[in-house]
Amino acid sequence: MRVKVVDNELIDLSGSLLISSGAIQYDFIEEQKKTQGVVVFDNCHRALPLVSDWLTEELSLKQTPPTTIDTYAKNISYLLDYLRNQKLYKNMRLDDAFLVIQSHTLQEYFSYLKNESLLSSKTIRNRDATYQSFFNNYLCIPRRDGKAIREDNPYVEGLLSNSAKSKVVEMCSLNELKALIWCSHSERERALLQFIYDTGIRRTEVTRVKKSEIDLAINTDKSALIIDHDTVAYPSHYKALPIAGSKGRKREIKHRFTLPSVATLARLKRYFSTPEYRRLAKKYGSDSPAFINSEGRPYTPSSINKLLEKLSRRALKSGLIDRPIHPHMLRHGFAGSLLRSPDLGSHSVDKLVVLQHCLGHAHLTTTQIYTALPYDIYGQYADNSGEVLTRANLMELVATKTKKKVPLR
Repeated sequence: MRVKVVDNELIDLSGSLLISSGAIQYDFIEEQKKTQGVVVFDNCHRALPLVSDWLTEELSLKQTPPTTIDTYAKNISYLLDYLRNQKLYKNMRLDDAFLVIQSHTLQEYFSYLKNESLLSSKTIRNRDATYQSFFNNYLCIPRRDGKAIREDNPYVEGLLSNSAKSKVVEMCSLNELKALIWCSHSERERALLQFIYDTGIRRTEVTRVKKSEIDLAINTDKSALIIDHDTVAYPSHYKALPIAGSKGRKREIKHRFTLPSVATLARLKRYFSTPEYRRLAKKYGSDSPAFINSEGRPYTPSSINKLLEKLSRRALKSGLIDRPIHPHMLRHGFAGSLLRSPDLGSHSVDKLVVLQHCLGHAHLTTTQIYTALPYDIYGQYADNSGEVLTRANLMELVATKTKKKVPLR
């Protein structure tokens, strides 16, 4: 299966055979500045019309990002591959199987995935939700002519797979964070890891963080956030940092603030002063990204994944950790560190509201999953005298113990 997603992009058709043969006029093509659409191909390089049209609609509504479109296409292709090994569907044309498939066949597919231990219950549920959306939002609703492509709906009673079992949140501990940082030979990577842990930022949001925003946060005297029309004060050893969020409606950027510690921002400020960063950031001018890789490009979600994989392997080999750490575990680590910090909110409800805002959750119920953290993880840190350490204290300790000497001149 192959999928091509064109999201409001300019397409150059100047070399098209249609133009050279005179079938269409190139002057007309020049007027079509941007193109948007999705084409999904099967293993024989044939376009799947039903799936392609559905995903094109999803993309045009601007509620489904291209990455999710790609996931939908893959989920559809996995089901088609399964059906083509079944006698009833073997000789069906393209994606016509979706016009006749019944709920019991879908349930058999999910049982096959579960019984063969091919996928987790959560992943199976994700595929089920994709197929439900395909039927409910495309195949089984009236089209332009007033008729639905398919009259009966196998999803009329809801999802067909068993509900996914909820899991305890996997959180990167402070010791695991320090182990990862120790295994990096670059202050650039060390500062990035501490920043993700101390802000709760998603890996997809890292690219949009600007140096100018961090500079402004360092120099501001702001000491309160407005959350749901209420003013929430925070201590001076935290700074409000704007984040261009990745979970806005209709794929629009949803802005929020998070609260990194002064120690983490100071670490970034020192890195910004190094010859390496100044050299890499020079071409960006005043719009320089805060995090630039060794090749001079902003970090991407993929490169952050690879960084965590590399450092996890090193830390595992050295015996510093006993499990791989992925980027979202750093985000969970931020959540745990904020909830156990005694200086952010006078009681648990206040802390949850602040955490909801910092993480960019639309609903407080999503944030409440962190209240189920095991006590040995959720418990508070204390120094030798028994005084409970704040999140700011802990980040200062991390910065001090993992500092890598970088020449400023």
